[in-house]
Amino acid sequence: MQRIKKSWIFLILFALGFNLGAQNIFIVERPGTIKNYKFYSGDKIKIRTISNDTLISGTISIIYDSSIIIDDANEIMIGNIAAIYRKPWGFNFLQYLTVLSGIAYLGISTINGLINSDNPIVPEETLIISGSMIAFGVALTPLTTRKYKIDKEKWRVFILDFTD
Repeated sequence: MQRIKKSWIFLILFALGFNLGAQNIFIVERPGTIKNYKFYSGDKIKIRTISNDTLISGTISIIYDSSIIIDDANEIMIGNIAAIYRKPWGFNFLQYLTVLSGIAYLGISTINGLINSDNPIVPEETLIISGSMIAFGVALTPLTTRKYKIDKEKWRVFILDFTD
């Protein structure tokens, strides 16, 4: 009985192995360190090219062995990449949180003032606090995108090809 169970488990795992596959990975890394960023098919990316100095932004459709295709239309060779722009999640989250908090604080205070028939409905302190939070969130905009210049010394790009 044990032998039959082991045989079935082996056959099931063997059959599942035929459906497994790997996808290529587009990597931006700093040489000599462990710092790297991985991009997969379906990830958003923004790239500046060398040849015609254009900025291409979109979703990675396919990653080949020496090029990537963005939005099913733009094929970019990895040797033609001048810079990659990436959005770190921390500053984006902080920006979203502060703007949303400022708007929510102003809205809650306004509703509270209307319910209690306050005069003025929105106190000056509330306008200052919520306005400061929204302004801080907007001021974070330059920090929400990080540029990685591809020059083979500071940053380089390559593709891990798992198709073979």
